[in-house]
Amino acid sequence: MEILLKALVILVFVLSGVAFLFKFSKELMDAVGIATYGLVRLSKAHRSTLEQWNPFYKNLEGPGRKQFDRRVKEILYEKDWVGKGIAVTWEMKVRIAGAMAQVTFGFDDLLLLHFKRIFILPGEFTNPRTGQRQVGEVIAGRGAIVLSWANFEQGYAKPDDAHNVGLHEMAHALWLGNGIDTGEDHFMDAATLQHWQELAQGEIDRINDHAGHYFRKYAGTNQAEFFAVAVEYFFEQPVAFKEALPEVYGCLSRLLRQDPAAKVETSLQAALQPLVGDR
Repeated sequence: MEILLKALVILVFVLSGVAFLFKFSKELMDAVGIATYGLVRLSKAHRSTLEQWNPFYKNLEGPGRKQFDRRVKEILYEKDWVGKGIAVTWEMKVRIAGAMAQVTFGFDDLLLLHFKRIFILPGEFTNPRTGQRQVGEVIAGRGAIVLSWANFEQGYAKPDDAHNVGLHEMAHALWLGNGIDTGEDHFMDAATLQHWQELAQGEIDRINDHAGHYFRKYAGTNQAEFFAVAVEYFFEQPVAFKEALPEVYGCLSRLLRQDPAAKVETSLQAALQPLVGDR
């Protein structure tokens, strides 16, 4: 009996070691695979897709565009892409990866690793838990991002209306991912995040008190929805956002480590410079 017990202990020990080595080797292979895949340039066809459909990418130059290309390549490799009632194409994957790269662009090597699976549905869907109709969802417990392709397309077809389900859901993933232990968590500056939450609560209260407010009413749902809606405005109406809520815009700019309003203003100045010189 004692020999059998010892044998069982040894067996458990060996199996635990094998499981650990398998997990470690898989993580190592994934890391090596992502790094290696990221070194290969994004294909011309995929760059053309981003050029056509992603205004953020279109306005990047030189090193910034190369950095975006690499991020998209890594996201394409790292995520599992699942179609539900729709065949997933490379165009879908590249455009959705572009939305994630856009939101995470200010952070070095951020891939939102917890959200491994991206589910794509043809259009609006019914949430089986709530019975509500939705166009997108982020499920932290399943490590999943769910998107309606029709609504994703619509969001980028009108790039200045501050309604973009791709940016909205990626913002949710960013918000949640900051607090999930993955080795890349807590990428947002803690003090800036605290300031953001204070400013956001003030705006949420104004929305729910029916006082004057800039964001659409849905932003008043809670802190998470306020952040997601703010990200939509941040990228699609940056100058108007900055003028309406300069402190909120500035805080979000520091939080995301990006400043799209400054890029727009710089572009306008460059465009007006020849006209000023002709006077």
